[in-house]
Amino acid sequence: MNAVHKPGKPTKAELAAHDEAVATAGSKTAPRAIEPGFGGIIGQDQALNGLQSALLRNRLPHALLFNGPSGIGKATSAGVLTQALNCVKSGPGDACGTCSSCHKVERGLHPDVLWVAPHKGRIRLQQISPRKSDNSETAAPHEPIVNWVGYRPYEGNRRAVVIDDAHKMNPSAQNALLKTLEEPPQSSTLVLITPAPSSLLPTIRSRCQTLRFKPLELALMRRYLEKQLAMSAEEARLRSSLAPGSLGRAINLDLDAHEARRNVAEGALQDALQGGAALLTGAETLLAAGAGERKIDQASSAIDAVRDILHDLLVLAVGNQEEMVVNFDRANEWTAWASTLAPDDIVEALGTLQQADDRLRSPLQPNARLTIEQALIGVGSALRNKTAK
Repeated sequence: MNAVHKPGKPTKAELAAHDEAVATAGSKTAPRAIEPGFGGIIGQDQALNGLQSALLRNRLPHALLFNGPSGIGKATSAGVLTQALNCVKSGPGDACGTCSSCHKVERGLHPDVLWVAPHKGRIRLQQISPRKSDNSETAAPHEPIVNWVGYRPYEGNRRAVVIDDAHKMNPSAQNALLKTLEEPPQSSTLVLITPAPSSLLPTIRSRCQTLRFKPLELALMRRYLEKQLAMSAEEARLRSSLAPGSLGRAINLDLDAHEARRNVAEGALQDALQGGAALLTGAETLLAAGAGERKIDQASSAIDAVRDILHDLLVLAVGNQEEMVVNFDRANEWTAWASTLAPDDIVEALGTLQQADDRLRSPLQPNARLTIEQALIGVGSALRNKTAK
């Protein structure tokens, strides 16, 4: 059993630090596992076995980096970990999910667990190291927000700060975090979650123990969607194919929005093949159909939609591998289209899209509409090679 912590009454300074931390963190809660504890997380046995072993031996590092694609269980695992650290029923290697402490963590109400999340697409210095509210330009900054964990726990055994989408910290926020990682509080755990660890400072990465979460197998995802969520085999296959390796994305996928975006992407691809002024109009329409709050995110979503179609056209052009088609409901319709294209040209077009996506994800983010236009021009040029030969 976890040792029972009997804290004294928090001081005014501790209460003030807690209130300010919650107010500025952009706080959120972890996704809920399908069943209590680490057993509710599928397909990540290797990472979680190491984590549970460290918990059982009381050798948990003070800073952890959960690395892997989005939607594969990193945040859910962080949530179970924060429950396990303070669970009053289960042993130290897991969480019961039913005690008052676990319920508080799940609802985002535990006083010893803090989640930091992006606000308007970024995690800024004010979320990590807020200034005093005296409106003075020379006001001395507080200690970084994560130093909040340096205070004694209010009611649990250990304090925890989870920074979700840690790669979205701006440089100032990362430098503020680094000060805490250099001298981590003894009674705390920091968890950074990111699909892009290379966006973090090398000095931050070197001070964290990395746990790598793997994309899930399609068969595992399909079984889960069918058995746990009672989806039809056809829907489970479609969702798994559209979000390969990412169960979270597959579950949250809006199929109606996907179909609408796919229709726009198909039209834009046809315009790219024809060239001319229609291509520019198609680029604007395609960008508007992309998902996300920011233009950059919409552009990336739009490129994904075109890429999915090109992937299927490549599979159909090569032939005999129709089980690999993502949009299998359109396979019959697209077979004739694919027969007019050369596989090498489709590969070249896919490379053009990848270059555009890389530009969108770079620190110096380009103009979203111009990037879409350039991508479609390149795709159209590549796919017209067969006709030119």
